[in-house]
Amino acid sequence: MKITILAFDLWGFNKKIADSLIQKDIEVTFLDLNAIKYIYKSKWHRAGNFLNKVFLGKNIKKDYRNRTLIKMINELPKQDYVLMVNPGLFRKDILALFRAKTNQLIAYNYDSLARIPLPENHNTLFNKIFSFDINDVKKHSYLSLLTNYIYLDKHINTIPKNKAFMILSKSHEREIILSKIADILDANNLNYEFIVANPATKKVNKKIHLTEQHIKLDTVIEKMKEAEILIDLVRQNQTGLSFRIFEAMALHKKIITNNTTIKDYDFYNENNILVIDNENITIPETFLNSEYQPLSEELYQKYTLDNWIRTAFSF
Repeated sequence: MKITILAFDLWGFNKKIADSLIQKDIEVTFLDLNAIKYIYKSKWHRAGNFLNKVFLGKNIKKDYRNRTLIKMINELPKQDYVLMVNPGLFRKDILALFRAKTNQLIAYNYDSLARIPLPENHNTLFNKIFSFDINDVKKHSYLSLLTNYIYLDKHINTIPKNKAFMILSKSHEREIILSKIADILDANNLNYEFIVANPATKKVNKKIHLTEQHIKLDTVIEKMKEAEILIDLVRQNQTGLSFRIFEAMALHKKIITNNTTIKDYDFYNENNILVIDNENITIPETFLNSEYQPLSEELYQKYTLDNWIRTAFSF
């Protein structure tokens, strides 16, 4: 069996799918646009690309990525399945090339339709369309709900050094919310590690670490293991569950989140999950001090990567 996966895999989550399929003795081609790097010849070359983007709407880096991707697609043999993650990110000609390579073209939107809409011809282009956003699925009958997945092995740290951990990327609204949570933890004399990559503002709690560096997933996982509680803050117009929820399941961590739709899921347990109001954040001491209550094995298995693969590819 031959399967190709196309994604822009900044964090490495989609490669987890590819690796799992390979372990099942499936021939997998993983096309990661994030791994296609364009190298500028000089600082003047970089500056020229910036000017082209601003004044001419041209982007040398994107053009190079697309040319490289098209060459890779053309070299592919016929595939049994092609999985496209966030297909709205790709050009129409690239979508058409993949449609010609398989009888089973599958879309997975790991974002809300408000942020990344599907291609206009999605109803004729794809055999199946999955979305992680529960509200989008409720609104559109052509979408099937498929949450993110547990990709980690179970791990329990009985002596975590921090009460809470959070990492997020540039998002002014979420940075302000995180700062308010930090203030509450400070008032309770609790340790935490909060990181913001490429911050939108510096007007946050001084204990929040601001960085311009990309932090690798392996590093994030180790930091999560060192905390009792993981913080999950979603962007506006997102109701899908982030990977933080499923990492918490594997690591036996409690969650503080502003995603109110989490209450609609069968694993919701108010002992483990605190849903906060962005405008009036309260964190009860009972939540901070109670122990994590593990999921039943049946519920846990429902959200594993293996079950995700069975659902997406129907095998």
